[in-house]
Amino acid sequence: MHTIFASTNKTISAIKIIRITGSNAKKVPEIFDFKCPKPKSFQLRKLNYQKRLIDNAIVCWLPGPKTVTGEDVFELHVHGSLIIEELIYEALLSEKNFRIAENGEFTKRAFLNGVLDLTQAEAVNDLVNSETKKQLDLANSILEGNLKSKIFDWRESIISIMSTIEVLIDFSDEDIPDNLEISINEKIHYLINEIEKAIKNSKYSISIRSGFIVTITGKTNVGKSSLMNAILKKNASIVTEIPGTTRDIIEQKINVNGFPVYLNDTAGLRKTDSLIEHVGIEKAKKLISQSDIILNLSENDDFNLPFSISKKKLVNVRSKSDLNVNKFKNEDIYVSTKYNIGIENLLKHVSMILKKIQPKESSLLVNKRQVNSLMRALKSLKRIRNLSFEHEAELIAEELRLSLNAVSSVSMVVDFEEILDEIFKNFCIGK
Repeated sequence: MHTIFASTNKTISAIKIIRITGSNAKKVPEIFDFKCPKPKSFQLRKLNYQKRLIDNAIVCWLPGPKTVTGEDVFELHVHGSLIIEELIYEALLSEKNFRIAENGEFTKRAFLNGVLDLTQAEAVNDLVNSETKKQLDLANSILEGNLKSKIFDWRESIISIMSTIEVLIDFSDEDIPDNLEISINEKIHYLINEIEKAIKNSKYSISIRSGFIVTITGKTNVGKSSLMNAILKKNASIVTEIPGTTRDIIEQKINVNGFPVYLNDTAGLRKTDSLIEHVGIEKAKKLISQSDIILNLSENDDFNLPFSISKKKLVNVRSKSDLNVNKFKNEDIYVSTKYNIGIENLLKHVSMILKKIQPKESSLLVNKRQVNSLMRALKSLKRIRNLSFEHEAELIAEELRLSLNAVSSVSMVVDFEEILDEIFKNFCIGK
């Protein structure tokens, strides 16, 4: 296997780290003509190549297997000059079996060498891409092994049931004790309930990872685009007095008190002869149906929408409160974008709703791959309920094997290279 290397960034910076991992990492001192430091210590060394001083750098030697990749690792903490990086790359590439790392290859090796399971490997990428405290907390929780532990418990339960079923198959001529069948059914029922809850509650954790959808709606000229701009503190949406100015969805990602939110400005809801505006309105309706929260604006207490929507998602907002000073009967909150009144209260209200909809038992499933794996496991476990322990024990054993493979695939790879390539291609180089 090649020894790979990559730097922490490709721009000019004060410091950058070039990490080298693989069986030939121990050759780095020889390549750059310096004395190898003691393991797990930081030492200042001169990096030389072809009789040229490249840099005075902090170096660290980390012999495997107790490293981030499970292999020998060398780190060069160099000044962040592009020419320094270029010369170090040139020196390493001149050596046999050295190459630049591909996206996510360091984490991929950590997985292949058993340092991380697949859920933790995915969490590394989520950690790097986290933008809010909620995303950071979720990624760290998975990286610490909390999802891995849950999957391990489910696997152990299925294996335990499988071992019992194998005994029944081996002694199929004997009667099955009633209490044994009841015990197996109880274990299967427990697993089904646990997995169903995890799948159901995954919508919230997936939204934490990728972002909640909050959509501003209402009739034309009620201040939707002005509210969008006020929340963003910049002019993202065009604002005019002409009805129907916004005809397409304008989306911006924001941090609302730790929650990642996709905020959307939409076309005003009205009857129109304009084909373009009509298309915009239809897109708005579709997005509203998919939204976690709808900010429904009105300047005259008419909050009626031309379609049904869950009241739990709906926040009726009295807009232009500097002009509409009296409280509306059906309002939940008020704002004035002209004088920046109520904007912070509105955002607090949004975050309060997002806290309220959090399930009592949180799920750590954060992507479709994990959810789909558990859905396959769930189908197999549910099919067992229609099978006879006395006459169809072999079929039960097969369904348990299928469910075990499906649960296992959450944290380890069953269909190897294709799945691994798909997962790690979205990582940044250097991770």
